[in-house]
Amino acid sequence: MAHKKGQGSTRNGRDSKPKMLGVKRYGGQVVKAGEIIVRQRGTQFHKGPGVGMGVDHTLFALVAGQVKFEGPVNKRRVAVYAVVETAVETVEA
Repeated sequence: MAHKKGQGSTRNGRDSKPKMLGVKRYGGQVVKAGEIIVRQRGTQFHKGPGVGMGVDHTLFALVAGQVKFEGPVNKRRVAVYAVVETAVETVEA
């Protein structure tokens, strides 16, 4: 083993670009089909009804609706439920 540290290397100093992980749509927000809800490494969040999972564990909406986070902390689940829209009729006077 060397008994002196030696010169500092100029081959250091690189950094990887940010991966932009995390929750993109929160509970109660309305999403369209195909919108990304969570970008993650591994399954911190599992898919529920109305949600698909990509090969990189990205969760996305399969249907248009409202996002809901369910379950206990150790088995968090993301679901998308269709929003029931009420028809508003205008009354002409």
